[in-house]
Amino acid sequence: MATGAAASNLASQARRLYSEELVKGLTPLVQACIEGARSMLDKPAEHAAMQRRRDMVQSLMTGAQSWHRQMVAGLRHALLHGVSAIKPSDLPPAGAAQGPLTLVDDDTIELEIVTSRLALSVMDRASWEFADLRSRVAHLEGRAELDPQDMLRAHVLARIVFESWRASGQTLEAWRELQPVLHEEFAHLVEEAYHEVNRWLAENKVLPEVDLRPFIRRSKGNQNIPLGSIWQH
Repeated sequence: MATGAAASNLASQARRLYSEELVKGLTPLVQACIEGARSMLDKPAEHAAMQRRRDMVQSLMTGAQSWHRQMVAGLRHALLHGVSAIKPSDLPPAGAAQGPLTLVDDDTIELEIVTSRLALSVMDRASWEFADLRSRVAHLEGRAELDPQDMLRAHVLARIVFESWRASGQTLEAWRELQPVLHEEFAHLVEEAYHEVNRWLAENKVLPEVDLRPFIRRSKGNQNIPLGSIWQH
């Protein structure tokens, strides 16, 4: 088992591998979401609901590349710079009076609701893999627990995903409509990424006594993104 700087380097490499595994799966994931949205057009619904679905499909097809780029950029930023628990936009203006109660705008509330639900869905599927990964990385860094905003945590990815969704022009209503598909796809993706990092760390003798559980990777075709071009810039 590596110690000191070597251990810290392994932890950094683990986070990089996690990011790369996520990025590899984003292209087929976005395509699966588009296909899931299209499939909703075949289901019976009232005229207003059908129109919303048509609008969702059109918007998603138009904004898919932007959503993908935003997610990749968010993961890259989290890897290189970490994730701040509080964004500058979350803070009150300088000199503003701060009483015992602070009103929170609707967008912030919806952000927390949507990202919490996505993170919970991911952890429902990936909790065992995350528990092993958390133990290994915390061991490497000589700590009892990962930071609350560690990029390995599901809620960090959930926030990147939803903020990228909104930045690409997609609506909260469309997210709600497509939520079952989004939850399913991201839960599979994160579980696969956690498993791959656990496998790599075990091969590098990081807590090898933590058993690697049997895992079946889903086949998503040959739509993976070349990693080199993503992380070179």
